[in-house]
Amino acid sequence: MKKFNFGIIGCGLMGREFASAVARWCHLPEIDVKPEIIAICDTNEQITKWYSDNFSSIKQVTGDYKELLANPDVQAVYIAVPHNLHQQLYCAAIEAG
Repeated sequence: MKKFNFGIIGCGLMGREFASAVARWCHLPEIDVKPEIIAICDTNEQITKWYSDNFSSIKQVTGDYKELLANPDVQAVYIAVPHNLHQQLYCAAIEAG
């Protein structure tokens, strides 16, 4: 099974919803791809603890989204931030490739 590595920017409610969906991926056996969350970013260190406690695949925890976007192992990013930050972070993600 092929692995697909995700990073999450914004670890609040919507980030946790996405992470929970990744955790339930095992109920889709006909799909030959396994998503893994390997990097998370949030400025609130207390929020990131939930991810570290529940996802052993996490290799990077940062408060700087630029560090996450520079991680060559991250193949896709789920951005779960307030609306006023969408343009800045979406454009940065696109520029990062």
